Amino acid sequence: MPRKYIIRPWWLLSILAVLIGLFSSAVTVHGAATKTPKKAYAVSAVLPPNQVDGALNYWQLSLTPNQTQTLQLQVANIGSEPITVDVYANNGTTDSNPQIIYSQAATSVYPKTATSFASLVVGARKKSVTLAPAAVKVVEFTIRAPAKQFSGMILGGLYSEADVTTTATPIRQKVAYQRSVVLQGSNINTERPKLKFGTVQPVAEAGKLALRLVTSNDAPMYAYALTTDLTVTNRGTKKRVIHTTAQNGKVAPQSRFNWQFPIHNLPAGAYRMTLVVAGNNVARQTITRNFTIEQSQVQALADYSSPNRRNMIIVVILVILIIILMIAGWVLIYNKGRRHGERLWDKLKH
Repeated sequence: MPRKYIIRPWWLLSILAVLIGLFSSAVTVHGAATKTPKKAYAVSAVLPPNQVDGALNYWQLSLTPNQTQTLQLQVANIGSEPITVDVYANNGTTDSNPQIIYSQAATSVYPKTATSFASLVVGARKKSVTLAPAAVKVVEFTIRAPAKQFSGMILGGLYSEADVTTTATPIRQKVAYQRSVVLQGSNINTERPKLKFGTVQPVAEAGKLALRLVTSNDAPMYAYALTTDLTVTNRGTKKRVIHTTAQNGKVAPQSRFNWQFPIHNLPAGAYRMTLVVAGNNVARQTITRNFTIEQSQVQALADYSSPNRRNMIIVVILVILIIILMIAGWVLIYNKGRRHGERLWDKLKH
C-alpha cells in the first residue's frame, strides 16, 4: 500500500525559515562583496595655522576680541553615486545619555544670558554641497569672537548629514558626522563645571521604564569622564530593587538636559533614587530623590508588550483566508461528489 505524505503546517514554517535564512545569507554575502557603496561620504577638519593643538581632529582656537576666523570642513564623496551633504554650525549641547552633540539648531544656550557659539557665526548656519563620485569640496563658515574676553570655553561644532538611501523605501537612511569647535577663553585651566540636579520623573517609553532627571551645567566648562552609580529602593520595604552603573559621560558647558537612566519595569509604588555622580573635573556628588510609579504607567508598559492592533489585523486576515480556502475546498469536493453521483445514476438508469 503506498505511503501517504501529509504536509504539516510546522513543516511549511521550517522550510520558510530555511529559505529566509538562505536569502539573508545571500544578501549579506553580496553586500560584503561590494567594495564601493552607492552613497557614502567622509569629512575632515582643515586646521588653520593658529590651531592650538595640531594633533587634534577638531578646532581648538584662542581668539582675541572681535577676531574673525574661517572654519573649513573638507567633504569627500567616497561612493559611486552623487550625494548632497548638509553642514550646520551649531552649539554644543547634551543629550540624555549624556554625550555632547552638535545636531540641535537652537541658537541659545543655558542660561540664555551666556554667549553661544551660534551667535558668533557670521551669515548662514546651514550650507549644502553636492558632490559627484570621488569629488572633494570644502565648506566654510566664518565666526567672530565676542567683543569682550570671556572665561572658560565656548563650545560649538560643525555637524554634517546626508541621505544615503539607495532603494525605494519610506524609511530614510542618513549618515551624520560632527567636529567640535572649542574657543578658549581666560581661566581655561581653572574653570570647573557646575552640575545641578532638579526633579526626577519616571517615564514609560517604547515598553521600557526610565528615570528622567533634570540636569544643568551653567558653567563655561564641559564635564567629562563622568561615572554614575544608581540605586533604587522601595520606600515601603526598604529593599534595593535596582543597582546600575555607567561611565564615560560628557556634559556640554552652559547646557540643560534630561539625564535618562533606564531601569527595570517596576510595579506601581513609592521609590527612592540615590545617584552618585563623579568625573575627572567634577567633584563627587550624591543625589537623592523620591518618586512614584503610577498604575497607569504600569498599564501602559503592559499594553505595549501585548500584541498590537496591526498583529491582530494580520491574524484576522489569516483566519479569513483559511476559512475561504476551507469553503472553496468543500465546494470542490461537493461538486466532484455530485458529478460522480450523477454519472452513477445515469448508469443505473441504462
